[in-house]
Amino acid sequence: MNDKKFKQTRITLIVGIVIAAIVLVVMIAAVYLNSKMNLLKRPAANAAAGSSESGVSAEDEILSFGNIDLDSIDVMENGGTIEPPEGDVNVNDGITNILLIGSDEREENENSRADSMMLVSIDSRKNTWKLVSFERGVGVSIPNVGDDWLTHTYAYGGAPLVMKTLQEYYKVDVSRYVKVDFSAFETVITDIGGVVVNMSEIEANYLNQIAGEEKWTEGPARLDGPTALVYARIRHIDSDWERVERQREVVQAAADQVSTLSWSKINLILDHVLPQIETNLTNAELWQLLFRMPALMGTEADQLTVPDRDKIWTISSTIESSLIGCDFEAEAERLNSFLLGELVVETEDEAASSASLEQ
Repeated sequence: MNDKKFKQTRITLIVGIVIAAIVLVVMIAAVYLNSKMNLLKRPAANAAAGSSESGVSAEDEILSFGNIDLDSIDVMENGGTIEPPEGDVNVNDGITNILLIGSDEREENENSRADSMMLVSIDSRKNTWKLVSFERGVGVSIPNVGDDWLTHTYAYGGAPLVMKTLQEYYKVDVSRYVKVDFSAFETVITDIGGVVVNMSEIEANYLNQIAGEEKWTEGPARLDGPTALVYARIRHIDSDWERVERQREVVQAAADQVSTLSWSKINLILDHVLPQIETNLTNAELWQLLFRMPALMGTEADQLTVPDRDKIWTISSTIESSLIGCDFEAEAERLNSFLLGELVVETEDEAASSASLEQ
């Protein structure tokens, strides 16, 4: 073998070894990440109904995006009188919507409500993300129940009924969800090192009253899990509308905090937290989201509350409080415009600045 052929053979061998090493590393990483994803709780399909139509018991059937059947749910079946608007669900290419459900259960299998319903919308074309809060007091029809609060859809039909109701009334394309209960929320926030929020004087005073000591002051404050939960649920000092803004602030702060953590720290957190989180996202879908994360980390999410607070009314009801009424068709258009980036929403600071300039 001459020197030229020997060099070519050696180069080919080296390239082959490098490629094999890269493939091995990728395979190991894939196995590792799949093992983490498999820690997530993926509950039985149709668990709220007790069994599946296929005859497979709810305990044996794994819920995933592929087999969750929202089409079979009729929100008006033996329900109330609040009808959803006509028209199809708005499906937008390149946009992935995931419903983040914060349930108020503290123990597993406890009957609970959706204390928080927040849409996380990821636009892969623009590498942007958005947070949309759905006001829980809006009146909707619940099958075999009647007209009731949107928050109660989770108690009567779990995540599938919540998503189907949002599809019908707001025409939003959502069939994926992540559910976090109070305990999991506290664990996540504490494990990542807490979150920093910008606290108002009245918020600080409220937390001090609960703590029984002068612990908080106006301005930036780092909150651990239990304190962040209390902060995110405050509504007695103002209303539910400010409450959902605080919830979005905590989610944004958590995303900012995670972006500062080392991989070794994240690894420990995943082992501790993932078994407490429920989702119907498949591993394949989680991989797709994982590839998008680097472009989103450290960025600010545009935010919106649905419906528009200035365009609502109350509906007489037999339940404890009146239901919130709104023009669902107009709200569906408003929400879709926001998700497409066609609707720009002013922050409180921007609105205050505009008002100051006008004066």
